[in-house]
Amino acid sequence: MSHHKSNRKVEGDPDRDHGRGMPRRPDEEELQELTEEDRRDVGLPTGTERRRDEDDTL
Repeated sequence: MSHHKSNRKVEGDPDRDHGRGMPRRPDEEELQELTEEDRRDVGLPTGTERRRDEDDTL
């Protein structure tokens, strides 16, 4: 008899939920928003600002 749980029981379904209270994976739009927010927080240009800077150098 094994005392270990299967990966499926521990991880849950990654598309809908996770076991053991882990947060859900954000969708692409939410991930992009979080990334831009993080970049603003640390003083880096966001995606739209980076595109504007690249246009200025051309």
